[in-house]
Amino acid sequence: MRQREDFKDGTLGADLLTTVTTIDFGSDPGFATIAAPDYATLIIDPEGAGNGPEIVYLTAYTATNTTGTIVRGREGTSDPGLTHASGTAWRHGPTVEDFDRFVWAWDSEDPSAVANVDIDISGFEAVQLTGWLKISNDNQYVHLSFSNDGGVSFRAGAADYGHGYLYDSLPSAHGALGDASDSTIEIAIAQGAAATERISFDLKVVGAADANVFTTVMGMVMHENYLGTHIMAMVAGMVFTEEVNDYIRFFPSAGTIASGRIAVYGYPVP
Repeated sequence: MRQREDFKDGTLGADLLTTVTTIDFGSDPGFATIAAPDYATLIIDPEGAGNGPEIVYLTAYTATNTTGTIVRGREGTSDPGLTHASGTAWRHGPTVEDFDRFVWAWDSEDPSAVANVDIDISGFEAVQLTGWLKISNDNQYVHLSFSNDGGVSFRAGAADYGHGYLYDSLPSAHGALGDASDSTIEIAIAQGAAATERISFDLKVVGAADANVFTTVMGMVMHENYLGTHIMAMVAGMVFTEEVNDYIRFFPSAGTIASGRIAVYGYPVP
């Protein structure tokens, strides 16, 4: 795990040659003890005054010591490393990698009279899809499916997915529905096509970037069906294959997506 401590910097106490994996701080740098799998990020020559900058990982260090073990040339900097002279500055601080770990808003879709909306979710271990869709035809279901080949094809077998939802059809009726042997994940039932009838949703996708888990969708959906009934639903769905899924598709059971807006947020794979 990436460790962070405030206000740690200094200068090298000895030359750091290209293949050397021991860093000499010259004096106690003030870090707490670090042991695998933990590490701290150091930037050698952060201002580029010498041969740097070079990012290294401090992977083993005992508190109060003046030396530690490093891995050279991390995060796109030179590996096996650069030569840095004694007295070269070092700094423990954030790098681009730290900022890449924040949630990203990286995509948005504005469909108009299309059969489906395909969204690239590759490279993200968790994805949030927030938006609304209006369907052209009355009394249609709204479905999701996944691709594991870059959006070339989408899984749609007889038992590829399971889904379920708990819903409250305002003002009084309520119930639950589930299907563990389906070719899609359903997120809305009997969707209407009148001017006021559309589906709004806030869905999360987890596990899509991991080949060893089932990709899962969960979240909230609000829509008005073709009878004018407002339906609020908790939706969950799962892909019954352990694989990396890199695209998600929204589509109605018939007709087109007349209009809509989908904002996409994600937490990137480290």
